[in-house]
Amino acid sequence: MAKPLDKSFFKELGLTANETEIYLTLLKSGPITVNEIAQRSGLHRQVVYDSLERLLEKGYVAFVVENHKKFFHAIGPETIKMNLLHQVNRFKTLLPSLLSLEKKSMEQNSIEVFKGKNIYKIVYDDIFKTLLREKSKEVLVTGIEEKKFMDVDALALEQHLLLLRKHKMLEKKLVREGDTCLVEGSQTLYKWVPAEFFNPNPQFIYGGSIALIIWGEPNYALIIKNRHLAEQYRKQFTFIWRISRPPKYKADKRANIYKPKMVQV
Repeated sequence: MAKPLDKSFFKELGLTANETEIYLTLLKSGPITVNEIAQRSGLHRQVVYDSLERLLEKGYVAFVVENHKKFFHAIGPETIKMNLLHQVNRFKTLLPSLLSLEKKSMEQNSIEVFKGKNIYKIVYDDIFKTLLREKSKEVLVTGIEEKKFMDVDALALEQHLLLLRKHKMLEKKLVREGDTCLVEGSQTLYKWVPAEFFNPNPQFIYGGSIALIIWGEPNYALIIKNRHLAEQYRKQFTFIWRISRPPKYKADKRANIYKPKMVQV
């Protein structure tokens, strides 16, 4: 016994319910007039006329004229299959140009503002997605106080660190001189900045993006997509990184890299 026809697939092909009904009616009946289509499908004549016009444009029906009357018939499934394959092949030839347009749109400047409890997860998600998309491996961070991040959203921080390690990404962090509350793992490198030069507002530089966090009630995050600005921030970070010094800690205190957590050194 044949399985019942799944008409929902025709919606994926861009046909309406009425167009589908008319196409299947013609497929079963062979060439017939508009009146006969209306009778067999149960649709109003005007609906049939309108649907036939669209089906003609989409290439699912055709007609012949006999004795001044139009007889409509369905295009065979094999022919439609070949037409769809031709469309797929045409799309493949356009794909490089479309991807180029998509890349250009991604590189357009933008500023997004977020507030509330989930801003850390939003920033972490954007960092990870941007690094994957741009095939980059490095995050540069200033103004970080790890204990504050851990107190606010420990889970988001831990997931972020695990993703960095899993994908062999590296973050370099500038923290206040004397700060001994750091996270474990080879995914993170630290350097101390003299207290008088330390900016307590966190900044993340990754790919062509910058994320800024502003502490307050509520907390805010700004994500800026601007490759030129990101490069300027990156140069500034690199200069400060060169003249800063590593924190004093014992290597055996940074061991449990598969379960990132806060460590007092």
